Amino acid sequence: MKFVKNQSPAVSSVSLGQLWREFIPLSLSDVMMAAGDPLVTTTLAHLPNARSNLAGVGIAKALAIFFESPIIMLLHASNAVAPNGKSRQALWQFMLLAGGSLSLLLGLLALPLMFDLVGTRFLGIPIELAATVQQVLLLMVLWPFAIAWRRYFQGLLIYHGNSRAIAIASIARLATMGTVLAIGVALKCSGAVLAGSALIIGVLVETGLITIVAYRCGATVAPPVTEASTLPQDLGEIWRFYWPLANSMLVNWGGKALLVGAIARAVDAPIALAAWPAAWGLVLVIANSTRMLQQIIIKYQGRVANGVLLKFALSVGSCCSILLFLISTTTIGEWVIQGFIGSDRELINSIKPVLLICAAIPLLVAMQNATQGFLVGAGHTGGVNRATWIGTTVLLGIAWLSVRVGWSGAIAAAMATVAAMLSEVLFLLFQQRSRQGL
Repeated sequence: MKFVKNQSPAVSSVSLGQLWREFIPLSLSDVMMAAGDPLVTTTLAHLPNARSNLAGVGIAKALAIFFESPIIMLLHASNAVAPNGKSRQALWQFMLLAGGSLSLLLGLLALPLMFDLVGTRFLGIPIELAATVQQVLLLMVLWPFAIAWRRYFQGLLIYHGNSRAIAIASIARLATMGTVLAIGVALKCSGAVLAGSALIIGVLVETGLITIVAYRCGATVAPPVTEASTLPQDLGEIWRFYWPLANSMLVNWGGKALLVGAIARAVDAPIALAAWPAAWGLVLVIANSTRMLQQIIIKYQGRVANGVLLKFALSVGSCCSILLFLISTTTIGEWVIQGFIGSDRELINSIKPVLLICAAIPLLVAMQNATQGFLVGAGHTGGVNRATWIGTTVLLGIAWLSVRVGWSGAIAAAMATVAAMLSEVLFLLFQQRSRQGL
């Protein structure tokens, strides 16, 4: 389904400085969100059974995000439909149905019979990690619903121009996680139970704060209708608009979950299952700082020249990639890595080459989100979906092939991820150029 947002006619009405002022708080919110993973990793690395807990929590988080994935794009949809009250109401109903259903499915997966079928037999999760993964999944059963609820209100806040509140709520989430982890360490709680509790309590606190602020600042009140809207108006239209976005995230994070199966079959599976989620958590802290570029582009497409928006995305992504490269190659960077995962030398040596390979990912994430933003803002959600299928096919093909020829599991995952994102960005650029021209 295609729709056209009401756009301001003045292309030069928004300055580059204003783009940065709106982007930085949004970027900070994603950094705070991503920082939760290294915070959990750091805590687990200093507790007993560090490797098994790191592996178990990493697998559980990948599965939880797979169930979250269909509603990740609710933020984009909420931002896009915010100008119209009927569209908001339809998306609200869709959010409740989708979020509730996904949480129910996540709970079913954590049950012994279903987990044995899907987790142990299909994904190849080692038996010794099964109980840990199940514990974390049960603790995180509300994760998809809470994320769906939060992203709906975040989209309204972005449209309303209140990006600072999103950043503050993300900081509160990280602070809550830190507090829960500190209390758990003092009480000598199980590492896996502590990690799952910190993750879900943190996101529930953030969701509550976002909701309160959205109501208090008036972001939940739709602007007056001044003309006939071409935005989706009911559940059926919302579904047709949103399904390509949901499917793209389902495929994307489904690929990430299947990637665990490839790593679990690598020659160095025990260390790789711990090294990959630890390294990926650190990569995401930096790469996620570029993701909110998409919201800026959705909001300002038509008000700022596409070429300016693209240059803005390139500058943000390049800075972040340089930072990750320095972390992977310098002495100071090694101190940063040790701060996240402790002094396990074998684990550090496994992570450093992964980080170096992944240094290009922040730039690729920036370009991915920028090009997705152009297409979503214009209503061409099908192009986003096709790009994701291409990227996921490349991800799994390279990962499984690399593991079969004897590569390290973590290295295979890193190489496959870079290749997948590059192929996806190239396809998105082709889609955008063919539709509008940059």
